[in-house]
Amino acid sequence: MDAYLKDQLDFTGVKVALLVEKSILVVLRDNKTDIPWPNMWELPGGDGVIIMTGA
Repeated sequence: MDAYLKDQLDFTGVKVALLVEKSILVVLRDNKTDIPWPNMWELPGGDGVIIMTGA
């Protein structure tokens, strides 16, 4: 695997596939040039950080 592709696939976090009947829930990323993968569809998720809210 070349260095560019390895860098693009480097991910630490959590993703989830939410299925609703015959559909899958995806989100459209913001179209900002300063974030990875702008204006692309992806699965919901995040960096896996859990914040205790006291709720």
